[in-house]
Amino acid sequence: MKKIRILFQGDSITDAGRNKKSVHGLKGYTLRTARRLFLKEGFLKYDYYNRGISGDRTWDLLKRYQADFVDMNPDVVSIMIGINDVWRKYDNNDPTTPDQYEENLTRLLTDLKSDTGAKIIVLSPYLTPDPNGKHDEMRADVDIFIERAEKVAKKYADAFINTDIPMNKGVGESSAQAISGDGVHPAPKGQIILAELLAQKISELTK
Repeated sequence: MKKIRILFQGDSITDAGRNKKSVHGLKGYTLRTARRLFLKEGFLKYDYYNRGISGDRTWDLLKRYQADFVDMNPDVVSIMIGINDVWRKYDNNDPTTPDQYEENLTRLLTDLKSDTGAKIIVLSPYLTPDPNGKHDEMRADVDIFIERAEKVAKKYADAFINTDIPMNKGVGESSAQAISGDGVHPAPKGQIILAELLAQKISELTK
């Protein structure tokens, strides 16, 4: 039986310090997603590949589109991208406007669907409270980018996951530090939240 190829894409949240020499490169929430699907579906159904790259924005995904999307021959692609599109405005004075973000994401999704026929899952960016208070000024922009991600996903993807709501709910149920040490990169409990959401959606799309 041919395994269903799952491709995880995004920035450092997806990268999670993965081993770039590994074919599969699972780490962080991608590894936890694979483990959940293994427990539910067994090891014969899926094959997993993580190609997230730390620091990437939407246009970086477009630059590596052929090699890291099309050439991977995915059946399902999950994409979490956007926090760096917001963040670079604040730490490097190099903003991505909401319109640019929407345009880039639209191009990525429409090309991907046309070129591969893969099922596409878009995970929104999120922002949880930073224990050091450094990212509070980004909150309004993140909300706008979440809205744009949902808008594009509902038109061109097969599923949309708003990660911001459950991640911040997790903060209320435990603590900000337990979900993310800096408000962006998930700690173990944050990884579990993301993995549970994504594993459920992958399972639904591949019945």
